[in-house]
Amino acid sequence: MKDRIQKLCKRLNRFTLEEIALIAELDESEIKPILKNLIGENLLIKHDNNYIYNNIEKKSKLKKRLPKIFEYHSQETIEMIINCFCAEISPTKTSLILKPQENCICNFNMFFRKELYAKQMQELQLFFEKNPKTPWARDFFDKTFYFYCYNNKLFISDTLLKSREFINFTKEESRLFKIIYYKLYRRLAHNTYRYYTQFHIAEQIWRHKKEYNILKQDLIRLLF
Repeated sequence: MKDRIQKLCKRLNRFTLEEIALIAELDESEIKPILKNLIGENLLIKHDNNYIYNNIEKKSKLKKRLPKIFEYHSQETIEMIINCFCAEISPTKTSLILKPQENCICNFNMFFRKELYAKQMQELQLFFEKNPKTPWARDFFDKTFYFYCYNNKLFISDTLLKSREFINFTKEESRLFKIIYYKLYRRLAHNTYRYYTQFHIAEQIWRHKKEYNILKQDLIRLLF
């Protein structure tokens, strides 16, 4: 079991005890000793309630994937841009406050959305491999997107995940989807979301019922 959990830790890279327990379909009490053992072997780092897989090669890749715009601004400015994004302050207003041009703020915001989408796709694929479910297919701006539900959490994919057999969603999952979908429909009706729609959808799902402080902590954990 330890090898299986270690491989899962490596794939997730960053996670909480609750998240890995849900994906592994095990009790937290079963996983906690394994994580403690991996920390002792210096394969995991624990920070507050978060676990980070201690992979030197992975760390190098993470540094390289941060776009150049991060190098041109101070840590304080980047933190303020993150704060404004989490508070849903528009790029126009953010640029007035922080001075970088509006298109620069838009580049930061789009990078955040891409990272949010990539992270939730990673989780979705792990769930889907174990338990392939029938998605809801909905169109936005003449393109079809696919929604999946696992453990009371909604996921978005711009392509249909394939499997020989599918399990139908439950009534509770359908109810959750409808609540979030109608909110998305109203929010994404504006034409500015026509491009990179899947990233905007992932962002709105990520924001659902989360307070500002939780959004900020989650985004910082994802990026750094």
